[in-house]
Amino acid sequence: MAEETEARIERPLQEALTEIAPEADLHRLDAERSLHAQLGIDSVDFLRFQAALERTAGVSIPGAHGYRLATPAGCRDYLRRKLTDP
Repeated sequence: MAEETEARIERPLQEALTEIAPEADLHRLDAERSLHAQLGIDSVDFLRFQAALERTAGVSIPGAHGYRLATPAGCRDYLRRKLTDP
């Protein structure tokens, strides 16, 4: 079950990243550093990333929750909660 949940997090996260930064490799990013700093994305790209993450993960992400997605670790934690909480 945990393996399935992790796959449901990693796959959509990588797909969403690829949409805004095709060269990005999720596994090479520092989990604790901001996506803005690591990928050189601006706020519009970040909003596109958030929308792509919603679509690829099949979850709703309110705009006010965007700050929780600032780092790869934050994205993983957020998706883990969304996918496992009843």
